[in-house]
Amino acid sequence: MSLPHAEAIPHLNAEKVFAGLSDYQRALSSHMDWLRNWYSAVLNSDDAPVPSSDLADCAFTQWLNGADSSLIGGFAGFADLGAMHAEVHETAERITARVQAGQTVTTSDYETMMALVLAFGTAAQNLEREVWRTLATVDPLTGLGNRQTMMTQLIGERDRAIRLGQPCCIGLADIDHFKRINDTFGHSTGDRVLRAVAECLRGAVRPYDILYRFGGEEFLVCLPAASLEAGGLVLERMRAAVEGLAIEDKAGRPVHVTATFGITLLSADLSVEESLDQADTALYQGKVNGRNQVSVFSQNEEPSGS
Repeated sequence: MSLPHAEAIPHLNAEKVFAGLSDYQRALSSHMDWLRNWYSAVLNSDDAPVPSSDLADCAFTQWLNGADSSLIGGFAGFADLGAMHAEVHETAERITARVQAGQTVTTSDYETMMALVLAFGTAAQNLEREVWRTLATVDPLTGLGNRQTMMTQLIGERDRAIRLGQPCCIGLADIDHFKRINDTFGHSTGDRVLRAVAECLRGAVRPYDILYRFGGEEFLVCLPAASLEAGGLVLERMRAAVEGLAIEDKAGRPVHVTATFGITLLSADLSVEESLDQADTALYQGKVNGRNQVSVFSQNEEPSGS
């Protein structure tokens, strides 16, 4: 799995990646401590034993072997980093063997090791930057794309739809009576509802649809190559999935959740912001008409004023 760009990430467990990044930094620090001790011992081999350069003894190796569970193993720079780390240890092992055999360590040996260490350090920095860039594109609570990322990608989807002559819809979803949920069950349960709804919506869309947390209790879905009719069917599936959620608070009390949806087309005649306004108008109309439904934008609808 490669995760170099936000558009390749329909969902990301940001908390898990943050934890994995912290583990990565600790493992990397441990590896660098070993490397410094190894260098010192090799240069002063008459005074102290050379630390083991066995790959299996390195804390970074142990992190590499478990990195998939933190999701960092899915980033593009991960595989290269693992290979470079192994090569550093293999080269150190060869130099250690020469020292222990009483042989001279040549300038070429040191230059080879230095080049590998520098390449490994650069790869380690690149992987960390890659992870941070990705985390900056997602909402940390739900793992969905955030609003800043959304605008850039919606402009791209609108341009693509125009270029290919295909329809593209956007749908806004708003959790019904979310303030009441927070007031009744507390904000921790409100966060639990947001995460559950995000996961539910993700499971109800098509593989190539893109979900975002629009803000607060609102979500947006981009539906490429979908007419209003086809997009409406997807949103209806999403609506039914949310209504069917079984959520409980920490005390085991059931929390009933529904959502209202508004849908419109991304149009060549409108900016993305104007299309978002249309989706919001449709959403507002759905709430006026009773909530827990899918509402399609109509030119006859009055603006929501909110």
